[in-house]
Amino acid sequence: MVPMTSIMVATDFSDGARCAAERAAMVAKEQCANLSLIHVMSRSALSDLHKLFHAPTDVEAKLIDDAKHTLNELAEDLSRKTGVMGRTDVKTGHAQAEILSATESADLLVLGAHGGSSLHGVMLGTTAERLLSTCKRPVLVVKSPPKIRYQHVLVPVDFSPYSASAMAMASQIAPHAHLTILHVFRIPFEGRLQIVGASESGIRRYCEEEQEAAARQMRELIRQSPIDSNQVSYRVERGDPSPVILATAEELLSDLMVIGKHGQSWFEDLFLGSVTHHILARSTCDTLVVLK
Repeated sequence: MVPMTSIMVATDFSDGARCAAERAAMVAKEQCANLSLIHVMSRSALSDLHKLFHAPTDVEAKLIDDAKHTLNELAEDLSRKTGVMGRTDVKTGHAQAEILSATESADLLVLGAHGGSSLHGVMLGTTAERLLSTCKRPVLVVKSPPKIRYQHVLVPVDFSPYSASAMAMASQIAPHAHLTILHVFRIPFEGRLQIVGASESGIRRYCEEEQEAAARQMRELIRQSPIDSNQVSYRVERGDPSPVILATAEELLSDLMVIGKHGQSWFEDLFLGSVTHHILARSTCDTLVVLK
């Protein structure tokens, strides 16, 4: 995989965004990559300010100057903590469009998750989710204040082409971590199989065959990956993907989860289905979304 050379973090100056900036600086230092910090001021909000409050004509310039000062202070603080001095940029316009444009030359976009571990009403249906749906770069959603580099990474896979990319990205962003590769399978129409005459032994045999086939694919996926075999293990579980993934992340004390944007079966249409909403809204660890 091509080394990272540029990391972009978008900030709205919230506590969650500060955590994202700190993690982005840590990753940039480990990757020897350039760091850029961007803050976008809504052009429509600035216009509303003039209309609603009859604000003086110089208010916009003062607000922009204040944002630049705050962003520069953040960059200086990151430099003191990590030794990485980020380039700063304050834009005015549509947040999603400006951030997408700025990330065209970046290798990674880093965003903060507001409100601790819950993203309800914040991630879903906001600029962040739209960025996750449209960005052409990997997106790291930071949920916790960073203290040390990533130690335990969970990579759910479905054996689509995105699986290998997710594994490679996990190894790149967390080169010293232990990776657990997880595949979750479920039986189609499991609750109704007995109605059509399926026996318990038949269901059990099907599960065993699925487990064995998945284990073979797991070993081959790991064999073909650039990951040191001493740093990776795999698990195959039966059940509903979202709760199994979340429970496994909790069990393993994962501090990062790496998932593919699209794939087959339950990963298909990832950002339209319940799996994404559950993982992004309910997980307590950082989540990296790989797009290709």
